[in-house]
Amino acid sequence: MGERGCHRLAWLNCNHAGKILAFKKLEVSLSASVDEVRGKIPPMSTNNSNVAPPVVLTPQTAPRLCARQLILERVAQLAQHEAGTRDGEDIEALHDMRVASRRLREALEIFQFCFSPKVYDRLYERAHRVTRALGHARNADVAVAYFSGLLPDSGDLLEQVALQDILRRLAKQQKSQRATMQSELDKVKPSALPSRFAKAFDMPAQNSSARLRGPRTALTLARRLFAQRLRDVFACHRAITGEDDVEGLHKLRIAVKKLRYAIETLDFAAGENAKENLRFFKKLQTVLGDLHDCDVFIEMASKRANKLQKQSFATHLQNGYQIVLAKIAVQRRDFYADYFKLFGHARIQEWRALVVPPPQPQILKQTLAPTKLEIPLN
Repeated sequence: MGERGCHRLAWLNCNHAGKILAFKKLEVSLSASVDEVRGKIPPMSTNNSNVAPPVVLTPQTAPRLCARQLILERVAQLAQHEAGTRDGEDIEALHDMRVASRRLREALEIFQFCFSPKVYDRLYERAHRVTRALGHARNADVAVAYFSGLLPDSGDLLEQVALQDILRRLAKQQKSQRATMQSELDKVKPSALPSRFAKAFDMPAQNSSARLRGPRTALTLARRLFAQRLRDVFACHRAITGEDDVEGLHKLRIAVKKLRYAIETLDFAAGENAKENLRFFKKLQTVLGDLHDCDVFIEMASKRANKLQKQSFATHLQNGYQIVLAKIAVQRRDFYADYFKLFGHARIQEWRALVVPPPQPQILKQTLAPTKLEIPLN
């Protein structure tokens, strides 16, 4: 082989070795990149009951997609509060779980058309059992907190004795209701609800006719739902006969709460006034809730005072209950005044324009105004 051939062979060997080294560097680089990506992206689970990836909900989203995402979010929130509720150290955990169960029930009612009647009844009953399991325990917590709050400001000795009497009785009820709640939660098993609800969404999908029922878009659903809930609110509002209409005010509170939960559920399709509407109806619901609590506490204290009438040695204690009842009555009048100031003269025509979103989502149009080129004159 000549000198020229030897040089060419050496060049080919070097070139080949260089390519091998380059490929090895590329392989190491790709391997590092893959490991880095694997560290950032969690592995896919093989569990078929997992929640589908969330989608961006818009007014034009199909209600069935909204139903799956919103309902599974709410049932997951409910299950998250179970440990704190059972622990009992923070009474607000029970309150949060009870509210979560109500929001779940509200979402089920809104998207009822997405399920077969059999599946819907089963899911709703499970959610309702959680609400019932928590209800009496929560009411006892609220009563203990309320009457305990009256005790520091009580200047009359008879009032203090009456408050201590009712608190002793409420403490026993609170303990009993907590035990009953624990037993009911053991039966309902809230921690198992997310997987059961997730499986239920595969059942309506097998029926093609199920996808054809109900509104086609979230906006259409929101318009129909908000209009109906608003009519319910004003029907209750018009039926109230006055300050002493306990039942009428209670019905109005429930109607306002359902309207608020509906706007919260479909806030992405509720229009530009959604946040302001939610703030207002939350405030109105709070005032009506305080008013309702006063009615419950008045009934509670009145029953105890009536029983004391049959006991001749309890005259002083009965007088203390009368002082407590008078104080609650004053608070109730103040709450009713707040309600009347907020909603006493409300008209459905005005609120319909604020609550019910327009037929089409409002699109901001950007207009480009022609720019004038100014040429300075020398």
